[in-house]
Amino acid sequence: MISIRCVDVLCVALGCAALGSAVVLAADYDYGSALVTEISYAQLKPEDVLDANDEVASKAGDWIELYNPSATESIDISGWFFADRSTKWLRKERDAKRLAKHVFKIPASTTPLEPKSFAILARDEMQFRKAYADREVAIKALIRGSFRFGLSGKGETLSLIDATNSTIFELEYDNKSPWPTVENDSSTLEIIDVRLDPNDPYSWIASYKSGGTPGEVNSVANAWR
Repeated sequence: MISIRCVDVLCVALGCAALGSAVVLAADYDYGSALVTEISYAQLKPEDVLDANDEVASKAGDWIELYNPSATESIDISGWFFADRSTKWLRKERDAKRLAKHVFKIPASTTPLEPKSFAILARDEMQFRKAYADREVAIKALIRGSFRFGLSGKGETLSLIDATNSTIFELEYDNKSPWPTVENDSSTLEIIDVRLDPNDPYSWIASYKSGGTPGEVNSVANAWR
């Protein structure tokens, strides 16, 4: 197993349970715990909006969708961390203020992620609520709080770290081929099958549905277990 020790400044920024907690690198984590299954990182400009569906997508802001693939086990995601940086970067960065700009802590009051259910993390919670007000499943899945830092339109690494500081999920997406293109329409990035490697660009397709499918099975899914 490849593991590293969490430096003090990282523990301070992420609220580690104890200094020196182990942070497990991407090579060690299990894709079966909690997954990122949809990413919205590029929204239409107002002048490119053609209809009501496009308008929803243009106003929602950045967000990601989490999914619990287990058929029987709930996942307590309260106290987890979502970052738009890799575990490697988090380990090396020693400026606590800079770390805090790239990390969002899921509130302690968050209910467990039930089997086969979804959760949404949004850059701006209220903006997302307004945009998807007519989509009950999206609002129901939305977690309180805003991660603020935004998602890069040029691609970056997204990480999920649990309350014990273990890396649960790490994904590096891109906006260049062979990754799907979503910048010029109202699509999101959706995984085809939750059993596929999320770091393989061919595991993803631009959503068929304008504004994506936050809180529900992806529009491009050919299998979902």
